[in-house]
Amino acid sequence: MSTVPATKQHVAHVILWVALFLAIPLWREFHESAQPLWNGFLAVLLITLVIGAFFGVRYLQKSSVEVGEARFTSAETDRL
Repeated sequence: MSTVPATKQHVAHVILWVALFLAIPLWREFHESAQPLWNGFLAVLLITLVIGAFFGVRYLQKSSVEVGEARFTSAETDRL
């Protein structure tokens, strides 16, 4: 059972939140008007971040990976 919702809307929400709360503020902070080479690198980096989030969520959906609480087992003597 996967803990990642399998809907396309979930993927769209993840991409929207990554773009709005991470990529756009980073662009506004690090954009330099007189540095086109730096701006190109920054744009590629931020676009790659958003695309990576998309493919990461799609991978978790398709491979039924459980994301959440870790559970550890211990010997019976440790439970006393």
